[in-house]
Amino acid sequence: MNFQSLNQILGYLKIMERSPQQQDFQKLMECWEQVLGVMASKTRPLYIKQGVLYVATYSAAWSQELRFQVPEILEKLKHLLSIPLDDIQFSPAQWHTHLPINQSNQTEKNDWQQHPSMIPPLKEPLPRNSTPKNQNPQSTFQNWAKAIQNRSQTLPLCPQCQSPTPPGEIQRWSVCAICATKRWS
Repeated sequence: MNFQSLNQILGYLKIMERSPQQQDFQKLMECWEQVLGVMASKTRPLYIKQGVLYVATYSAAWSQELRFQVPEILEKLKHLLSIPLDDIQFSPAQWHTHLPINQSNQTEKNDWQQHPSMIPPLKEPLPRNSTPKNQNPQSTFQNWAKAIQNRSQTLPLCPQCQSPTPPGEIQRWSVCAICATKRWS
């Protein structure tokens, strides 16, 4: 005779309590990454209502991209769920309202860290000036300009306009973002 832990038994009881629709949604949540692959991290199934699966997406662009893939996604889900789905609605509207506390800000912070325009932190921090409280706007601007100039000296130059450029922009577009934008327009 096999003995089961209390957690396993309670898990079975919880499954038995759920309605078939809740069980299907739980199954959907468990296989969502398998169905969508890498795109699953930018989506979150919310609920199923009248045969329509509602999914929050990270952005409108993701919603639009996934909208084109609805027939393929429905086909994959048809084999996994007992209730039939007629459609999938993707929307960024509820993305931030269904995130755990602080995950929204963390997601945005991580996205910015990977952005090509992100300037890597300096190996040695800039010296902090002790600024008097009654400093005038001109000297404040001069201090800021010096700090920016010091930071810019460590950046590579854009091959086209010779301005200091974040390394990610040069890796991605081979020029700075401004020159790349001029090319595209």
